[in-house]
Amino acid sequence: MKTSISLLYSDLLPHRKKLFHKVVTSKMFAKKSPEAVFADLKAFGLDGFELLLPSFLKINDEDLLSIKKLSQKYHLPVLSVHQTLRFLTTTKLKEIERFFEIAEKLQAKVIVLHISCAGRQIFNNKYVHELHQLEKKYKIKAAFENNEKYAASYLQPHRWHETKFSDLINKMDFHITLDTVHLAHSGGDIVQFYKKNKSRIMNVHLSDYRYHPLNASLRPMRYKHMPLGDGELPIEDFVALLKREEYNGLLTLELHSGLDGVEQSMGMIKKYRK
Repeated sequence: MKTSISLLYSDLLPHRKKLFHKVVTSKMFAKKSPEAVFADLKAFGLDGFELLLPSFLKINDEDLLSIKKLSQKYHLPVLSVHQTLRFLTTTKLKEIERFFEIAEKLQAKVIVLHISCAGRQIFNNKYVHELHQLEKKYKIKAAFENNEKYAASYLQPHRWHETKFSDLINKMDFHITLDTVHLAHSGGDIVQFYKKNKSRIMNVHLSDYRYHPLNASLRPMRYKHMPLGDGELPIEDFVALLKREEYNGLLTLELHSGLDGVEQSMGMIKKYRK
């Protein structure tokens, strides 16, 4: 397996940040330049990173070239591309093809798509067929990420319920990005989910989680996407399982922490997969 970390497009291009991106940023870049952060990530033993595409910012080829040069300089390739997050609208196929184009330019082999952003299209045979055609055209796989359960998604269990989500992905013949926090917050078991769906999983968004009654309301991020070891998930059993099963996909840290949390998490991964 290859270890990766999720990074925001706007954090890698500070000169392009608008007000929104100055607010929505990673703690990793609070006191260091992108170059200094990349040097640390490489020293921690990461193999590459997942590029989270920005909201409210036009993506241009000049930006992509800058990101590619930075990744080449520190030998940290873009291993996957995460679609732009949407909350009230669906992502149309034309926009998804742009994600494929970006991934191709950066030589990434996986695109992470949010099933919530697909909306009702996910039940449309024409949509499914055309998305598979894009996979064939670009030789890049689309891996749908499981969402978490919250009030607005309660009546759409195919987005978050471990069985209903995986059954739908299997039926549509796509791959899975397993988000451990989303699954745990929705009542799922990350170890059992992997065992049942290992043939479909090609990316794991790995972070720790601790239950709190206000997790989905007043403090939605306080106990989510924590450094490994700070929460309650069976991280040791999960990483050991990936090793035993010879998982050859991506293991992508998705953390709301500074570089100290990344170093701590990578230390645990190295320890458990020995």
